Amino acid sequence: MDGQFITNKDLILSDIINSILPKCDNAYFLVGYFYFSGFAELCEKLKNVNLKVLVGLEVERNIINGIKEVENFTTSNKSRGKLREDFYTDFVDIYNNTDFFDSEEQIEKFRLFLEKIENGTLEVKKTSDPNHAKLYLFQNREEESVCGTFPGTMITGSSNLSVTGLKNRLELNVILRDKPSYVEGKSVFDELWDTAVTIVDEEHIADFKEKVIKHIWFEKLYSPYAMFIRVLHEYFNIATDENILTPSDITDGTYSDLKYQTDAVQLALNSIKNHEGVIISDVVGLGKSIIASTVARNLRLRTIIICPPHLKQQWEEYKDEFGFTASVFSTGKVEAALNHYRMIVRPDEKFLIIVDEAHKYKNEFILDYSILHDLCMSNKVMLLTATPFNNRPEDIYSMLKLFQIPSKSTLKTVENLGAAFKDLISRYKDLAEGQRKNILSKSEIKSEADSIAQNIRSIISPLVVRRSRLDLEEIPEYKEDLKRQHINPVIPEPPVQLGYYLGDIRELYLRTLNLISPTDEEKRNNPEFHYYEGARYKPTTYIVDDEKSKKELDKELEEKMGTDLGMLIGRQVNVSLFMRRMLVRRYESSVAAFRDSLNSMIDSSEHILKWIEKRDKVPVYKKGTLPDVEEFYETTADDLSEEITETFEKYQERGFFEIDMKYIKRGELLNDIQADLQLLKNIREEWFKPKKETVKGKSVTTYEMKFDYKLDAFRKLLKEQRMVDPTRKIIIFTEFADTANYLGAALENEGLGVFKYTSKEASSTNKSIIRANFDAGLKPQYQKDDYQILIATDAISEGYNLHRAGTIFNYDIPYNPTRVIQRIGRINRINKKMFDKLYIYNYFPTDIGEAETRTKQISTLKMAMIHAIMGEDTKALTDEEELNAFFKERYQAELAKSEERSWDTKYRNLLNKVKGTEIHSTALQIPHRARIAREVEKACKGIILFGKKGNDFVFKIGMNNTDIPLMLTSEQALNLFEATTEEKPIAVDKRFDKIYQHIKLHLYRSIAKDENEKSRLEAFDKLKLWLKTKALPKDYLNDLLVILQNDGLTGEEVRFINKQTSKTTDKVMEKITQDYLNRIVDKMNKVEEGDEILILAEQLR
Repeated sequence: MDGQFITNKDLILSDIINSILPKCDNAYFLVGYFYFSGFAELCEKLKNVNLKVLVGLEVERNIINGIKEVENFTTSNKSRGKLREDFYTDFVDIYNNTDFFDSEEQIEKFRLFLEKIENGTLEVKKTSDPNHAKLYLFQNREEESVCGTFPGTMITGSSNLSVTGLKNRLELNVILRDKPSYVEGKSVFDELWDTAVTIVDEEHIADFKEKVIKHIWFEKLYSPYAMFIRVLHEYFNIATDENILTPSDITDGTYSDLKYQTDAVQLALNSIKNHEGVIISDVVGLGKSIIASTVARNLRLRTIIICPPHLKQQWEEYKDEFGFTASVFSTGKVEAALNHYRMIVRPDEKFLIIVDEAHKYKNEFILDYSILHDLCMSNKVMLLTATPFNNRPEDIYSMLKLFQIPSKSTLKTVENLGAAFKDLISRYKDLAEGQRKNILSKSEIKSEADSIAQNIRSIISPLVVRRSRLDLEEIPEYKEDLKRQHINPVIPEPPVQLGYYLGDIRELYLRTLNLISPTDEEKRNNPEFHYYEGARYKPTTYIVDDEKSKKELDKELEEKMGTDLGMLIGRQVNVSLFMRRMLVRRYESSVAAFRDSLNSMIDSSEHILKWIEKRDKVPVYKKGTLPDVEEFYETTADDLSEEITETFEKYQERGFFEIDMKYIKRGELLNDIQADLQLLKNIREEWFKPKKETVKGKSVTTYEMKFDYKLDAFRKLLKEQRMVDPTRKIIIFTEFADTANYLGAALENEGLGVFKYTSKEASSTNKSIIRANFDAGLKPQYQKDDYQILIATDAISEGYNLHRAGTIFNYDIPYNPTRVIQRIGRINRINKKMFDKLYIYNYFPTDIGEAETRTKQISTLKMAMIHAIMGEDTKALTDEEELNAFFKERYQAELAKSEERSWDTKYRNLLNKVKGTEIHSTALQIPHRARIAREVEKACKGIILFGKKGNDFVFKIGMNNTDIPLMLTSEQALNLFEATTEEKPIAVDKRFDKIYQHIKLHLYRSIAKDENEKSRLEAFDKLKLWLKTKALPKDYLNDLLVILQNDGLTGEEVRFINKQTSKTTDKVMEKITQDYLNRIVDKMNKVEEGDEILILAEQLR
């Protein structure tokens, strides 16, 4: 029926056309654009029909797998050749970058398309001017023309030659069968055809093959090596901004432009742009602060810097030198930083938050972390830290959460950031448990630890900027740049053990050590003897045995402290062990440090006895406010006793609880505290002699050293070192300020040129003195030689260049290898090499005659001290060689963590090596979606796809078309793609397409569920209840629920919610403000999914 409408509702246009085509000889289509999906829908019926297609518009691909028509009104100004070239370019783009052709079925239809061009039954032209009309003409075969009265059928309307236009979308078309309509339509078509530009036909097939077929993946077999190089190019080729300011630009040449640093700046800027944050983790001495300062200047954002107190002055100088606006706060002033931010931030303004030594914020269950999380949320974040890959997964997860929402992450290296890290955390805990129970071998432990580290590295690699000295040696462009600037990185020598003799105090030394830190065997053999217990620090271990009393106390603790007795006992035992270990460390450090600790612990024990006497109660601190004692072991503070005192005072201000003595075994506790007190006083009397002095009109007792064999031997050693190599300055490191003060005073008059530095000497004058005497980067005219020896605490282990020194002495036993690495970093600076070798010496007590007799047996004294400080790891050591090897291995293992070769160095080097060669050029011409098969020995078989989502890459492998494909780490994937120049490609087989289509379906799909742990589920249920009872505003609770569901709150905030009742809900809004929630929701909403690009595929068999 003439004039019948076709809307794809009752009548489907493709069905109508397919029913007409068998009766036709010729078909003529005038369309906006030649969509291949439309041809594919009709191709079976078009096999024996001559088809002319006239394209009226240009095309633009706007999103993956989608194209849109563009009415380009400048077309009439283009040459006919340019019109054809543009069409070819569009066709290649759509073929390689959309799904239109990417299946075995579509490939077959494309073969038909080529066949029809080659045999002359398909011609495509482009109108000389834009034309939006759609016209489908079907010329009947002679026997179907009813003696010429029915020459053909015409359809016109809105449908383009696409699968959506032909069947899937509501359209409005009309079908006309009368002769006048057909003739008139044909006349219009012929007129446009005669002036149109030929795109492809039988005569132009060679041009089409050269300009189109050559540049698409259709029936191509590229060499595996070229495919590998293409993968490397895609993965490592980072877009660079030529307009970034370099350190030299910013500081007028004060700082040099080192290529590895300027590359790091570019990588950091890219990460901040794509992911809102970056982790700068170049090893010590390579200039993390310079990189961060350069990034800050380029971002031109107002900045807040959080750093340890001893680095505050350094950052004040950096912000001035690099010219960026910043406020600097110490790590203890995070709340002040947040309040400052809230006061000055403008609507929609972004700040840059720099956190130096960010690993200090590894615990999301403490208040300071929550405050920092609030500060970072919705701002740009730059974390400076040690090598992140070897930390515990939960520590790294906490750092990531400062600028990533786990279930709404910008990272595309993993399907679900939260779920992935929960799995790694679980694996790590299982590994630690297996190690503790001795059910895993050393090789099993190492294998699993390496696997966890590799997974972490793969997940967070887009966020991390890191280079080691080995990388600078092995990446030619960096090595040549440093060489050109006369810079040569040095890997220090392993530590050497030096000893000193104790003479006639050997027995006293050993006896004192055993009293403070007895072995389990000694305690078993002397059950009646009282060794130091630290009873003052663990009164809850003396709770009465009465169950009723325990329940009463437990209830009281729960109500007033939010904790239970078991947890409190465990924490107090830890504090007691910590104080005992600390006393041993200070005992080994110096007689001055030991004396101060004895005095402090004696005073503390007397104080607690008076407290019990006067109040009949024992004070304890609230759950959640007591410090994590392990954090004290990691501190760089040099006055540890002062830090502990200040810390506990801070917690006391937040409130403490007193346990009534009725719950305590009074006699046992008092006896043990008094026995500890008497033991400490006896030790003091043996080591020190009392002296009466008058201070501020009062008579006080002080204690003088009777002897110090360690210092006596050290004086002699220093003089010998200076005589052997007078040009090599020396740094003496100690953990404790009182040891540094004591050494400084003792060595001051020895004519050795000694300067002493602790955190209390952190004045600009002293820093200038240190810089003039120990910084080789200073201009020669400003360098001085007033001092040859620097005595310092770890307050100087960050932020100073001390490379005019070539030797380090660790005056205390270096129980922490990380600390040794940081210390070495002060003399191993990248900007100037002073010595071919850098030396580290550890200073130990040793027995008389040991060196002379060359005995390999470790002395009882030395072993007791090492066991007390180093713990279980040293108990299997039996001789000096093993002991030296132990410290060497610990140091080298830690050095390997920081100075390890980056996994990608070999791949970057290969890519740089082939750049500009023929193989590199060939690789760059490989189109997206190219696929080959390989018969090669690899770790796994299957089909591997390499894709890109946004700015992150995705690698997945599938073995069949039913199981969910596996996500590969970058290291795993590049290893699978790796190939030799000799390897030959083969064609994919019949199994390929089904598996390939299955992997494509899952390539960017997030399938991992971030399961809520118990505390989050509890909080979720509580918020749901409050929503039902209208305890808080509905919008506020809905925001909170969404954020909680996406793991956007900190662990401390979740615990806080769980502690509240229906009567204290207002506290939740006070702590977790609506503004904070708004910023989290805004961050979640701005997460871009990113364009999806399928790059390459290989079938490994």
